[in-house]
Amino acid sequence: MARTSYISVLRIVAIFLVILIHSSSGYLNSNEFESFDWSYANWLNSFSRFAVPLFVIISGALLLQKDESTGQFYRKRLLKIVPPFLFWTIVYLLYYFIRYIDFDYIGFPQVINIVLIRLKSGTNAHLWYLYMILGLYLAVPFICKIVGNCSKRELEIFLGLWFAALFFTNKWFNSYLPNFDLTFFSGYAGYLVLGHYLRNYPIQMVKLSSFTFFLICCLITVSGTSHLSVSRGEFDPTLYNYLSPNIALSAGFLFIFVQGLKLPEQLNAFWEFIDIHSFGIYLCHILLLNYIHPLLPLSTLWKIPAATVLTLLASALLTYLLRKVPYGKYVSG
Repeated sequence: MARTSYISVLRIVAIFLVILIHSSSGYLNSNEFESFDWSYANWLNSFSRFAVPLFVIISGALLLQKDESTGQFYRKRLLKIVPPFLFWTIVYLLYYFIRYIDFDYIGFPQVINIVLIRLKSGTNAHLWYLYMILGLYLAVPFICKIVGNCSKRELEIFLGLWFAALFFTNKWFNSYLPNFDLTFFSGYAGYLVLGHYLRNYPIQMVKLSSFTFFLICCLITVSGTSHLSVSRGEFDPTLYNYLSPNIALSAGFLFIFVQGLKLPEQLNAFWEFIDIHSFGIYLCHILLLNYIHPLLPLSTLWKIPAATVLTLLASALLTYLLRKVPYGKYVSG
């Protein structure tokens, strides 16, 4: 598959922001909403939360173009996902037991219970993405057939209904709305369709306009999260939800903005390196971040971005090295 430069740029932005989220989220556990650390972390998170939806939009832009049978798609795509999924599930499970469990105080039944609990949604928190993306990949061949038979107008109607469903399925908005069943239009599959639509029907917006709308959506997340947290007396992540309307709009407007930039046909070697190792970076970065972040003798202002950059580089290198060992390319991501 030919690599499209704006897709590569978006993927690089997304992986950097995912690490930034994990570098800053710990500061939000404090209830000191007026402190610099909490406010700074809120700003960074609010301008980063769209990263995971952006990954799904990219997947839709690439995968829904395919003309493959269901069996062909499953063989090609699941073989790229399942081995890394199994490998990193085991790695993070072992990491959890080594770092957090004292076997002198728990027995075999407790170990089995911990394993089952952690396998339910991911042996580390960020691995939930693999559970979600596996479900989406199973649906892609069928979504392909639907969108392939839809006109531009029909895709717009679907996306309008999906955007409405984001309000109906959001716990904060839902309490003010009737209980219409928009399940068919809900969930992450809408991001796939959005990616397909934006690639095939680029929205011609003045670059300043798309970036301004993106900033407005992020600022709504900043101020809304601060207001909800202060009102509740504890951190309220409602507007951080990846299926919140504000997050969906942030991801969509950034995609439109980057798509409209005049980019070189091919990125330079460094950015190309980050791009082709981005999945592996996502999978391994928590291991490295957990050690890099505490070691940096910096103030919060500099510690979060420094930890993010160093983790990005170290994770890219680790992924590269894993791909060099026998069979490593199948499990590194």
